[in-house]
Amino acid sequence: MRNPRNDPLGSPNSGADAFRADGSERRCVLTGRKAGRDELVRLAIAPPDAQGMCAVLPDAMARAPGRGAWIGVGRSELAAALADGRLKAALARAFRDGRLAIPADLPELAENALRRSLADRLGLELRAG
Repeated sequence: MRNPRNDPLGSPNSGADAFRADGSERRCVLTGRKAGRDELVRLAIAPPDAQGMCAVLPDAMARAPGRGAWIGVGRSELAAALADGRLKAALARAFRDGRLAIPADLPELAENALRRSLADRLGLELRAG
């Protein structure tokens, strides 16, 4: 018997602990922890500017085109990883590109993007009744 394409080979109870029925498991580039899309924040790269540098920006809705990297740490851990260079090294491995421009206020940008996403979702819920 042949399994249809993209279907898991085992039951949800066999295999990895973090198996999800919707298949949306991602891995944090900083910690290596696996979690669902709703527990992580996606970082995406913007198109290159005139100097060829690609800005790394938070993508809270996970809708930006292209490859993304996922992070699952708090604001303080993200700021510490940004300060000591772990974030730049992890993103260079994830995007396989050395011309990344990581903004110094990335933790604040990520928090603002999550707040905006939450406010948008609450607005939709209020309008829906």
